[in-house]
Amino acid sequence: MTTHDFSDKVALVTGGSAGIGLATARAFARAGARVVIAARGVEAGRAACNAIMAAGGVASFVATDVRDEAAIIAAVAHARDAYGRLDLAVNCAGAGGDMAPLEHASQAVWDDVMAVNARGVWLSMRHEIPAMLAAGGGAIVNMSSIYGLAGRAAHHAYVASKHAIVGMTRSVALEYAARGIRVNAICAGVTATPGMRQAEAVVPEVVAGLVAEHPMKRMATEDEIAATALWLCSAGAGYVTGTPLAVDGGFLAA
Repeated sequence: MTTHDFSDKVALVTGGSAGIGLATARAFARAGARVVIAARGVEAGRAACNAIMAAGGVASFVATDVRDEAAIIAAVAHARDAYGRLDLAVNCAGAGGDMAPLEHASQAVWDDVMAVNARGVWLSMRHEIPAMLAAGGGAIVNMSSIYGLAGRAAHHAYVASKHAIVGMTRSVALEYAARGIRVNAICAGVTATPGMRQAEAVVPEVVAGLVAEHPMKRMATEDEIAATALWLCSAGAGYVTGTPLAVDGGFLAA
């Protein structure tokens, strides 16, 4: 496993209380970063923060709903107030919505998924970037999906929002490429998050079919996605920006 040294860095992880976000926060802390976990789940966020500190890491938690600009402003301000700067951000907060034929789709679901996934990433970058510029540069990773690069029937809001993340990533990367900030996206395939495990228990045949669409015939682990996020934030990816990187067991190659 590649070892990164982020001992002089401050990292903000939205959605950092569970799933890929939690795995990423833990990975940053193990690599020496001071980590700010920004998430809606207060109990889970505090528990994640306490676990990181118990393992010898440095972390703090800020209750954050990425749909709320004031909450994002507060999370970024906390990073700067507590640790003096912001260098890295991984925007993992997300919503899945539901699957329904278009004529039966819910506008309320559409609005909520787009608010969390698309507007939430946009707002996060909007406030993370000025803090990074003040620190002399930085790196952002936005969590998209294989469905940011492909379609899926009856999953309109999720697919649209993840495409939006890819588009924003490319656009913002171009805007700040010459100013020391790199912006990339991870297009993750099916991943063994708590949510996916819950779905597997309820609709095992659906999840099995999804896994079967991936040539490696297994789910990614949360740590595999987190490791990719850390690489994209590292000096080893110093010439990588504006890239939607597929971490998908071959899904998009099929």
